[in-house]
Amino acid sequence: MAKSLHIEHGIYRQLRAPSCALPTFTHFLHVLVLVLVFMSTAGAQDFRSSWTNVERVIAFGDVHGAYDSLTLLLRSSEIVDKDLRWSGGTAHAVSLGDLLDRGGDSRKVMDLLMRLQGEAAAAGGALHVVLGNHEAMNLLGDLRYVTAAEFSAYVGDEPTGLRARLRKEWLAHHGEGSGVQFDERFPPGYFGHRAAFGSNGKYGRWLLSLPVAIVIDDTLFMHGGPSQVLSGLSLDEINRRYRTALAEYLSALTALTATGLVRIEDTFDERAAQAQKRQVGQAAAGAESVRRFVDADRNPMINPDGPNWYRGAAMCNEVSESDVLKPLLDGLKVKRLVIGHTVTRNQRVASRFDGTVIKLDTGMNRAAYRGHAAALVIENGKPRVVYGDDSGPAVIAPESSYVTSSTIDDATIASILANGNVTVGAPRAPGVFDVAVEFDGRRVPAMFVQSRADAVNKELAAYQLDRALQLGVVPATVRREVNGQAGILQARPARWVTQADVEAQSLRPGGWCALAPQFELMYAFDSLIGNQARTRERIVYDAAEWKVTLTGHDRAFGTSKTLPAQRQVRAPQLGAELQRRLAALDASSLERATGDLLSARERSALLARRDALLAGKASRAAER
Repeated sequence: MAKSLHIEHGIYRQLRAPSCALPTFTHFLHVLVLVLVFMSTAGAQDFRSSWTNVERVIAFGDVHGAYDSLTLLLRSSEIVDKDLRWSGGTAHAVSLGDLLDRGGDSRKVMDLLMRLQGEAAAAGGALHVVLGNHEAMNLLGDLRYVTAAEFSAYVGDEPTGLRARLRKEWLAHHGEGSGVQFDERFPPGYFGHRAAFGSNGKYGRWLLSLPVAIVIDDTLFMHGGPSQVLSGLSLDEINRRYRTALAEYLSALTALTATGLVRIEDTFDERAAQAQKRQVGQAAAGAESVRRFVDADRNPMINPDGPNWYRGAAMCNEVSESDVLKPLLDGLKVKRLVIGHTVTRNQRVASRFDGTVIKLDTGMNRAAYRGHAAALVIENGKPRVVYGDDSGPAVIAPESSYVTSSTIDDATIASILANGNVTVGAPRAPGVFDVAVEFDGRRVPAMFVQSRADAVNKELAAYQLDRALQLGVVPATVRREVNGQAGILQARPARWVTQADVEAQSLRPGGWCALAPQFELMYAFDSLIGNQARTRERIVYDAAEWKVTLTGHDRAFGTSKTLPAQRQVRAPQLGAELQRRLAALDASSLERATGDLLSARERSALLARRDALLAGKASRAAER
């Protein structure tokens, strides 16, 4: 029988082996993974994930080791007293996860919250911790954001002499010059950290018992947010599937580590590929183990669309994302979602989706994000905000629209374009120039397009209709003269490419916001405005976030009452939220949006196309 090691509370001993035998480096690493195997999921359904009739809830997000900021916030929220003892009575406190990484005091943060959980329960209250993606990363061995200071907190948990022996074995295997590599890969405290985060370790046991989503009265608390992966699932099923995904990954990893198909030098991202490569030519049993691990590694619950990674509710187009968000909230019978994970634009608590989503990550770790410690307080169903440094308003402001910039809101960009000084750059085509526009110390990239008055009106009509419908797909556009020539200034992202560039350069669009719903929104908008001239050059991507914006509407807004020819062949897929917004568009609101930019006949034709769009959606629903 193979030897095994057990590591717990800093004690290192051999089981089923002679007491005089010394462990090998590989042997020890195998056991580090074995220690990480998740507890049995047989009783996972017994973990509670919802509470009702709670008078006071205090939630905070994304501590990232900022212990001092957290304790200041907890005192300000009247959850703890001056000695950091629970003073919240029957209140419920909620951490939205990401206690770990990027900050040196992560261990102190966990110790505090673990203690407060017991004290809160004894007082009739509760302290809930929802798993964030950084907790999952530490459990699964993805340690790219663990700082040296965090590792050093576990130096005392490393058995005496263990590091020296393992380093010696590493040098024998990798060469005398590889000591620096060992020290970089396994800094002081590394092995104590891994033991502490094992399923038998103090923090591993705790974290693996935590939910990924909870509901308190009418509010859902998650770290990241819901994607289509969670569609139709109950709260208990969401938590059950997440725990199962963790357990299966760790179990499959253990099997591969025991056979040497995964090794210590493999980074988290390359484990599956390396295991497949090493398995070639080995026994079929090894192939099955690798297949199992690859499947576990690809489980969507622990990947970018999983509940503690997904950023759609925080970042993506509200029209499209509503079709993901609203059914889940309705199914869980809640009216709001509170999330962390994505730092707000101005480091203040903000809302989206007409207050349905509250973004609570305000960058508490000031060294990393230069933000603020903030807590959401819900008393008798009414939310307000408390800042640890008393630096912000108690109200929750709606997040502004950000179409072409992640740092300057759309209204400000429109003002800069209208009033700023224009610096003309290189021409892109006859009458089309790259420009920079600067106003009040802010500078934004844009395009100047020399145009006739009729073409300018249509470009402005597209922009203003887009904003009236709150679609956010047309860049800020203003009428300007540049170097004596009339035309439009239209904003661009700091780094942008067209669809033509993507195809010519074989680029691979990424980002958090799926392209398919963005394109469906484009098809719907073109159908609405009767745009016959959508070309690859008129589809613009933000090359950082890969959000789609639409340009070139000079040939739109005709008087035809039928959809453009290409949209008659394939009608756009309208989601429920877009249907609602289109149905609310009437003659009066359309005239207010576009003013005298469109004629009465053009407005009438647009409403007829709108009716055709909605009828097409209804007929497809009837066919299904």
